Amino acid sequence: MSTRFLLVTGLLNSLICLSFAAHSYEGPLFDAHLHYNPVHADAVAPEGVGPALAGAGISRAVILARDDALIEAAMHAAPGVIVPFLDVYRPPAGKDTWIHDPDLPERMRARLDAGLETGDWRGIGELHLFADDRHSPVFEALLVMARERGLPVMIHGDPAVIDRAYEIEPEALILWAHAGTFPYPALIRDYLNRYPNLYADLSMRSERLSGDGFMPLEWQDLLIEHSDRFMVGVDTFSSTRWREIEQHAAEIREWLTQLPPDVAERIASGNAERLFGEGG
Repeated sequence: MSTRFLLVTGLLNSLICLSFAAHSYEGPLFDAHLHYNPVHADAVAPEGVGPALAGAGISRAVILARDDALIEAAMHAAPGVIVPFLDVYRPPAGKDTWIHDPDLPERMRARLDAGLETGDWRGIGELHLFADDRHSPVFEALLVMARERGLPVMIHGDPAVIDRAYEIEPEALILWAHAGTFPYPALIRDYLNRYPNLYADLSMRSERLSGDGFMPLEWQDLLIEHSDRFMVGVDTFSSTRWREIEQHAAEIREWLTQLPPDVAERIASGNAERLFGEGG
C-alpha cells in the first residue's frame, strides 16, 4: 500500500468526519451497559443515581445489579429511568466461577419469579464466558430460561460463545458486550449478518472509535450499515467510572458526532428505546 494512498485515505477520513461534525449529536443517551452494586454505592448513593445519569445526559439506562434492595432503591428514586438486568454473580469473583455452579439456574429462576417491587427484571447478565467453557450446562440453562421468559442476555464473550448461544437458542436476543472481545469491524459485521437477533453495545470502545479524534472509515461503514444493531454504554464497572460518568458520556458524544445524524440518534438512544421501551 503506497504512502500516497494512505495520505489520501487519511484526508478523506478527516473530511468525512468534519462534514458530520456540523451536526453534533446533542440528544439523550440510552446507556445499555451500567453496573450498580454495593461497592458503587459509596460513590453514588441510590438516590443519586438518577441525578448522576441526568448530569451525563443519559435519559434511561440498562443497569446490571446483584443486590435487589439496592436497585429497588435506585428505581424508586428515579422512576421510569432504570431497566434492571439480573446479575448472576454473588461476589465479584463469581464472574470466573458461575459456569461451574449447578445451583445457580434455580437461584436465578427464584429471583426472576419473585420480581422486583417496582416491576420485573428485564434481562440477564452480564455473563463472562469464553470459548473453553461454552458448553457449560449452566450457560445452557440460563439461555433456555431467558428465552422462555422473552428476556435478553448480555454476554461478555468471544465469537465461539456467540455461536454456541445460537446453537442452544436460535431465536435468543443477545447483547454482545463491548462489541465482543475481538472488536474488529469485519468480524462484527460477519456476526451481525449471521444472527439477526444479535445486538452490540459499544461500551469501552471510544478509544477505538475516535482515539485520534477521527473515526476510522471501517468503523464508520459498519455503524452506518448496521445502525439498527448498536447501542452505547459507559460500563460503570468501578466506582471511579461512576464518578467520571459525565466525562465518559462526553467521549461517546465525540464519536457520535462523526456519524450522520439519523445514525447517531439510533445508536445513542433509538435502538435501546425500541428494545427496552415501556413494556419491554
